[in-house]
Amino acid sequence: MSANSLKEFFDPQSIAIIGASKDLTSISGKPMKNLLHHQYKGQIYPVNPRYEEIEGVKCYSSILDIPRKVDLALIAVSASRLLSILEECIQKEVYNILLFSSGFAEIGESGRKIQDAVAKLAKDNGVRIIGPNSVGCLNVKESIPMGFATSLEAENGFKRGNIGLVSQSGALGFSVFGLAQEEELGFTYVVNTGNEMDVTTIDTMEFMLEDEETTVIAAYMEGVPNGQQLIQVAKRAKELKKPLIILKTGKSEIGKEAVSSHTASLAGSEEIFEVIAKQYGILTVKDIDEMIDVMKIVSRRKWANGRKLVTVSNSGAAGIAMADFSEEFGLSLEPLQGKTKEVIEATIPSYGSALNPIDITAQALKEQHIFTETLETLVKDDNTDIIVIQTTFGGALGEEICRKVAEIDKREEKPIIVTVTGTEELTGKGRKVLRESGVPVYKTTYDTMVAVKHLADLSQFYHRENQAIVLSPEVLNIKAEDNRTAVWTEEKSKALLKQLAITVPLNAVAESYQEVEQVIADLNFPLVAKVISEDILHKTDAGGVKLNIQNADEAKQAFEEIVASSKKYKEAAKVTGVLFEEMLVEKGVEMFIGIKRDPQFGNFIVCGLGGIFIEVLKDISIRHLPIAKADALSMVEDLKGYALLQGTRGSGKADIEAFVEALVKISSFVYIQKDNLKEMDINPVIVLSEGKGIVALDGLLVWDNVEAPDLVVNP
Repeated sequence: MSANSLKEFFDPQSIAIIGASKDLTSISGKPMKNLLHHQYKGQIYPVNPRYEEIEGVKCYSSILDIPRKVDLALIAVSASRLLSILEECIQKEVYNILLFSSGFAEIGESGRKIQDAVAKLAKDNGVRIIGPNSVGCLNVKESIPMGFATSLEAENGFKRGNIGLVSQSGALGFSVFGLAQEEELGFTYVVNTGNEMDVTTIDTMEFMLEDEETTVIAAYMEGVPNGQQLIQVAKRAKELKKPLIILKTGKSEIGKEAVSSHTASLAGSEEIFEVIAKQYGILTVKDIDEMIDVMKIVSRRKWANGRKLVTVSNSGAAGIAMADFSEEFGLSLEPLQGKTKEVIEATIPSYGSALNPIDITAQALKEQHIFTETLETLVKDDNTDIIVIQTTFGGALGEEICRKVAEIDKREEKPIIVTVTGTEELTGKGRKVLRESGVPVYKTTYDTMVAVKHLADLSQFYHRENQAIVLSPEVLNIKAEDNRTAVWTEEKSKALLKQLAITVPLNAVAESYQEVEQVIADLNFPLVAKVISEDILHKTDAGGVKLNIQNADEAKQAFEEIVASSKKYKEAAKVTGVLFEEMLVEKGVEMFIGIKRDPQFGNFIVCGLGGIFIEVLKDISIRHLPIAKADALSMVEDLKGYALLQGTRGSGKADIEAFVEALVKISSFVYIQKDNLKEMDINPVIVLSEGKGIVALDGLLVWDNVEAPDLVVNP
């Protein structure tokens, strides 16, 4: 569904309410009441054969009786009647339906069958449906309430702004909207997608992205309906610098069960979703409070140039708390320097602090200029990216200080964020001044710093040029090869790695005992011997590995023992030979590189500490394919074991650059294979000392089926 195809849905010139009721307090009566109360400018057509009119508006027995075009039908009838109603809408050429009814996939198989039948009929006839199980939608820009959500009954109308909100849950979505309105946040659209029979949260996000007035999009999701579509939406959001904020539930096992019973969505892997969010610049939040806090700070569209934070407070304790949270959230509190420090030292009392955090002390109660002059100095400081102010001042003084902050913020591009701590009675007027001026204001230090972290993360993402470049097969030196087996064992995997210019030890394969001596003639001792079998993927468990072979006799003995042990381990295993290769004598850091397939998002590349550590420490880093070099480097830097690569006591720095280059090459190779490659495991990869490269000691590829196609030569 294209984004533009939803425009008529959310801005209809005529609305039919099928199943409309004279009881304006009921689910089927409230849509009529809300449209009338908010003075909807279009045509309203209530449909119910029991009434001649509702609230003075002519009522029709059927939608087919309406004499004019209908842009949108709001339907509040039972699930069992929906197919016949939909057929009438199709006959009337109504292509937009907002479905309030419940009793579909969320109740089980019987409801699922009705939902599937309705969805098929709608799709076959080009009809778009939001719902079922929706409480409605709101076009805030044109003040068009389409539904029965409590928030749509607001007596004083809706605050218009730049935030679009879409939610699978109607109760939660409109609760967020109501609470955000109290914080003086304005919206363009609020949409509840319900069961998502047709239109999904991501479809709606796509529509909102292309709306000029919508510059921030927030979403509540219980599952990801289309992983690839979400990635494309996130990429487009970066192009437009429109923040995406997502609250996704279904993380715990209990939560996943609740999701299934609520909207029949399937919650995906939380780990994978978080990887996607981080890689493509989606801000993820834990609850609705955090969602609103993030809306406040990003809806200003004042981006930070970096992560250097200066905090100003009239409380030393608050400054210490902000410093603690800054360290936790990866923000940098650097000491003031040069003229900035000199001016602030001259401005604040001698018993204050011009370090960072800055303590202006309670003296600012008497001398307001201390606060404003300090702020004026900081906004001009090139070494300050974000300014965070914390104050407990209340009454007329607090209100006046907040007014001064708002005046400075209005003319400056540098982000200014404020914490006003205190009761509503004493400090509420100051907070109101800031909210009405659009300055992000919070009640606690923690909430402030969480919001600042999100702003810094998103700003950093916007500043980063990180377009992944897929290397061509020619650059990768890939040659076409017949790979008609589903599993590529070590010798074939290593042949591919050599084509990717990834070093592997010299090796040779003996298919029989008689070949051993001839096969190893060109290899240097000591050797390692490994079983080759598509049926034995964990060679060590099968006794299929022998180390430190010093001569030909030991090699022949190793061949016999490996074959015998492998057959004992798995009698039906087909052993095609034994791989002999030179043992690596140089020391290095053991790493691994792997490929993970996710049904929603496709292939991911994984790296971490290798060998036995992969299972013990589970220190891994994941990115979606394809990756740029910057992505690959950040993967390595994210690892707890990164310190080992940087060099520890007694060992020098490892060749991180070579490992990063290998990640990029493997990313490109896997990406151009599309969905043909199911699994790839290179473990261990020995990262030698800086400048000496890497060596892959083992490898395995699994293709998606036995008749896997040839390697892709042209992407």
